[in-house]
Amino acid sequence: MIRLYGLIYENVEPYALDFLRKLIENSPYKGKVFLAGGAVRDEILRKPIKDIDLVVSDPNGGIEFAIWLTKKIGAYVDGSNPVVFPRFGTAKFNLRGAKFNGVDLSSVDIESVMTRGEIYKGISRKPDVVYASLAEDALRRDLTINSLYKDIVTGEILDLTGKGLKDINNHVIRTPLDPDVTFSDDPLRMLRVIRFATRYNWKISKKVVESISKNHSKLKNISAERIQDEFNKILMTDHPDLGVKLLVLTGLSEHFIPELERLVGVKQNVHHDQDVFNHILSVVKKTPLVLKSRLAALFHDIGKPNVKNTDENGRVTFHGHEDVGSDMTKKIMNRLKYSSDDIDSVSNVVKNHMRLKGAGPEGKNASDKALRRFMVDIGSDLDIALPMIHADNISHSPTSNMPNQIDVLQRRMKELAAASGEQTSGALKPKLPISGNDIIKTLGIKPGPIFKKLLAAVEDAWMDTPGLTKDSALDLVRKEYEKLSGSISSDTDMMYQKVRNPETGNDILIKTALKYDDDHPAKISALQRIKSSK
Repeated sequence: MIRLYGLIYENVEPYALDFLRKLIENSPYKGKVFLAGGAVRDEILRKPIKDIDLVVSDPNGGIEFAIWLTKKIGAYVDGSNPVVFPRFGTAKFNLRGAKFNGVDLSSVDIESVMTRGEIYKGISRKPDVVYASLAEDALRRDLTINSLYKDIVTGEILDLTGKGLKDINNHVIRTPLDPDVTFSDDPLRMLRVIRFATRYNWKISKKVVESISKNHSKLKNISAERIQDEFNKILMTDHPDLGVKLLVLTGLSEHFIPELERLVGVKQNVHHDQDVFNHILSVVKKTPLVLKSRLAALFHDIGKPNVKNTDENGRVTFHGHEDVGSDMTKKIMNRLKYSSDDIDSVSNVVKNHMRLKGAGPEGKNASDKALRRFMVDIGSDLDIALPMIHADNISHSPTSNMPNQIDVLQRRMKELAAASGEQTSGALKPKLPISGNDIIKTLGIKPGPIFKKLLAAVEDAWMDTPGLTKDSALDLVRKEYEKLSGSISSDTDMMYQKVRNPETGNDILIKTALKYDDDHPAKISALQRIKSSK
């Protein structure tokens, strides 16, 4: 926040606009340079301006203005400031080194473009760009609220569609042209409609809703990366539940997360007073503004329709939905081209979101060992998981809500982490007193699959007693090795026993029979022999 001459600005962009006004007012660009789009909308809504997008009403004006201005302030660097995109008539530049009334403007990036029209051919989303009038430029924009211009020098607001100011005042989302035309030019604009309606909690005009419902299949021509970007922005609003509901109601979700539709109307058990879809909407809304947490909230019960079961007493269950949901989450996020880090984190939270339910409303039923195990398994995703699990806990039926659980458990987790020497908010890593080399020296065996089982036994003991000593761990290893060796020997002996192959009448090894198809009589006999030996 900057204070200057009694005025307070939350960012430097207003100073940059004053700086531009001073440069332009006595130049050939006076009356030709306009602030456009979101910055004008946000100024009218009295929100901080974040991005400065300029339109210049000259052929190739965006590029030529950027070159003129950066040279005038001594910031021109051939090839990098400005960066030009001739095909689109666009330039991006930075006000590096510029100051206005003592305020450093070096952090301000600006995009300038000529007033233009766009011609789309076929299904390509890369239009041919042509010079056009300011009025034509306004009509090609996505929404009326984004089609306003402000003269940089005079400060005059231009509403060339005649709808922008009225729609802002009436809180309405609609398109400058017939929505069928606007969406045909770029189907991603349908998602932008949802995003802005969600961002401001405004209503969408009936004609626009009807057009989206009619044209939603055009979204299949849009890249996954562009869809993901808009989808993330929808989730990161104050009304993400509204956004997700609109995506499903208009049919847009069908083309990138069709799994959401299957949640609608799926009734749940006594712990819930909403179907799966509306429960998920509630959890997403109550989850803090962290993208990974909100994605986990959206997907946490995505697997329920796949595992729903009703027992003989009429009770509904969803056993294993977290594991199924975790796998589904990976597929959905891969489809939308999320990063591997995002996919791993979100699917991990989905997989483990049920782990703390048994701790009870006040968290008393969870042992220290169970909490340590959860902390180790969830790892660095703990801070993503806990807020989402809390949102889930307070989105059940009144008698099954657990508003205090996570607060209590989080304090205990921090204490357990601190006791183990962790300086984090609660993440935990086992600090075993022995390594594989200690096992080799103690048992005189070579590394192999059994090592994993031996170390797992030591880790389990560490979960009970983080202060586990090296001697105690090695003693445990010796005992565990004796048990495992006997089991391995027994299993190995069984593999070399024989069963009859009914097809040939000959005896074959069990290990050979197990390689046959599941319905092969020899394999069936082998499995029966193994089962009877247990």
